[in-house]
Amino acid sequence: MSAEFLGEFMPSTFADLPRRRLLGCGLASLAFGRAAWGQSQDQTPGQNQTSFQQLPAQIKVTPNHLTIDVRVNEHGPFRFVVDTGADTSVIAEDVAEALHLPLGKPVVVQGIIRAVPAQSIPIAQMSFGSIVRDNLQVPVLPRSMLQADGYLGLDAIGPNRVLFDFQKKTLQILSPRPATFLIRRGTNESTIDAPGDRGHLRAVACRVDGVSTMAFIDSGAEVSAGNLALQRELLNNSSAYVGSRDIELTGITGGSSKGRVINVETILLGDLEFSGCEIAVADLDVFRIWGLVDRPALLIGLNFLREFQTVSVDYTRKEFRLKLAASAFVNRAY
Repeated sequence: MSAEFLGEFMPSTFADLPRRRLLGCGLASLAFGRAAWGQSQDQTPGQNQTSFQQLPAQIKVTPNHLTIDVRVNEHGPFRFVVDTGADTSVIAEDVAEALHLPLGKPVVVQGIIRAVPAQSIPIAQMSFGSIVRDNLQVPVLPRSMLQADGYLGLDAIGPNRVLFDFQKKTLQILSPRPATFLIRRGTNESTIDAPGDRGHLRAVACRVDGVSTMAFIDSGAEVSAGNLALQRELLNNSSAYVGSRDIELTGITGGSSKGRVINVETILLGDLEFSGCEIAVADLDVFRIWGLVDRPALLIGLNFLREFQTVSVDYTRKEFRLKLAASAFVNRAY
């Protein structure tokens, strides 16, 4: 599966904007809590298939991952991780068996490291909060991989609003607001336009040490990562971006990939500034899936998102709203 871009990739200017400087973000956890980075693809029996070995669980859903109650065919509730970077939802194998859900067509689930074959199951109705989704085909993965009852992807979330409250440790999926609905911007709150299609919202108002970068929010990722195109652009300015150390990145579909930790002085996102950051640089499938292989791109994971009091991803208005915790920033004049 590939994703299409909407509009040109243009550098953003930040002249005359008041910036708010946030605390630096390191890589305390070098794992990606991912379910399905890309859309599950139909798999026809007899075709070449990715070999699949069930690996020991390497990812656990920690308190950093906010979950939501989900009812499946009016049973539950079950606890699902909300994943704004995944095209498709997934459900744990033992939950599907307990609900006596019949196996459907075979599919391939694209993970951060590799794709794995899986069976899908038909779900007549999935509900969370006031949102109801009918007639979904959802891949099944072992609980040892998911470490949760399931993950909600863009097939279930869109076109709603997802509100993460890291201070209260709560999560809401809310009905969409019309694009013409006026919303007052609160104190310590930033609104960032994020154009895109099929739920693939990308903010163009991002710079990493001066390099114009496409950024997207991925609530299923423990850490933030840049692509190789971003590193190449940074290396044009300094050899320091070769990196400080190698790390191993793992994903829920198993396997591992080598990444390189680089230090960046500033990441500007709208009128917000992160300083003294570490990001992992790696050739991850998610950048291909989102059509971001050849353009500098940054996946914003939980280690950045936790700097905020609340984070809202609004798929109808195509915007991110980020509210700062009072202790997370200091005003900075430019």
